[in-house]
Amino acid sequence: MTKPLYLLKKNGLKLVIDFLGKPTFVFFSWIVLILFSCWLLLIVNDTMHLAMHCTLSFLLYFGTMAFGFFYFQAFPNHRIWSNYYTRKPFESMRVYKLLGVELYRRLLIKSPFRKLNQRVYLRGRKEYVTIFHEETKRSETSHLIGLLIGLVFTGYFCYVNNKTQANLSIFFNLVMNVYPILLQRYNRIKIPLPQISL
Repeated sequence: MTKPLYLLKKNGLKLVIDFLGKPTFVFFSWIVLILFSCWLLLIVNDTMHLAMHCTLSFLLYFGTMAFGFFYFQAFPNHRIWSNYYTRKPFESMRVYKLLGVELYRRLLIKSPFRKLNQRVYLRGRKEYVTIFHEETKRSETSHLIGLLIGLVFTGYFCYVNNKTQANLSIFFNLVMNVYPILLQRYNRIKIPLPQISL
């Protein structure tokens, strides 16, 4: 019996990582992404059509998510400092709902983008909650990497005085990185870790 396509892709990527080594894999994948991003930036500056601006900006910010994706293919257990993931005093379900995170979650679930990361959806088993929390941290950190890279692009568009692309870059960074970060923090509040009884 042949393996499902996604398993073949996963195993193929693992073979590449094992062959190159984790740091080398991240280095080369990021170099490719940087070159692709620079190419898009050059095209964007020569484009006058609004629809093309939107398309190129979408591709540029979709690419920002790939930086985190490739990093975590090599270092799946890496996290930043633990205090970053803890719930802050101002964080609550009410605050996140006022920010539109619940609406964003509903739209995301009904969109094709839902299939990009199936691991951050709870599978209905109590024992999965701990794994679910770790997956939300991984996803949040991945989007944090994308957010920081996206801010570099926004800074560039402001520097060259490309107002259209600067506004689009802010929008796409919000949709593709900021709100996914907020969503993962919202998910951890909505589905807390089970208390361990002593």
